[in-house]
Amino acid sequence: MLPDDTPIGHIALHEEAFVDGTAEAYLLLAPEHRGKGYGVDALAALTDLAFGELPLHRVEAVTHTANAAALATLKQAGFTQEGVRRSSCLHRGRRHDNALLALLREEWEMQTRPRAWDHG
Repeated sequence: MLPDDTPIGHIALHEEAFVDGTAEAYLLLAPEHRGKGYGVDALAALTDLAFGELPLHRVEAVTHTANAAALATLKQAGFTQEGVRRSSCLHRGRRHDNALLALLREEWEMQTRPRAWDHG
């Protein structure tokens, strides 16, 4: 949400497996709000929740390998690309490869950025 409470997208953890300590991050921003750092900020808040409040060890994210903007946003947020799921997505009648990225608790702990709870 913007400072005036205008919603600009959606972010969530899903596929939580608390026994394994894993979940998947889901992020969708309205096109007019992309490229402004909101995605990186949202992922920072989400991973602060995942690792600072919840007992998670690993947060994954999946996106098309051709989605350069999403890949860049995830990497800026500290995620590492681990592999490619070939031909794993059917979208609008075409098959696409998906990149698998993840951030581990230890990597999050090494980040030097302010935490979500530091912002008041």
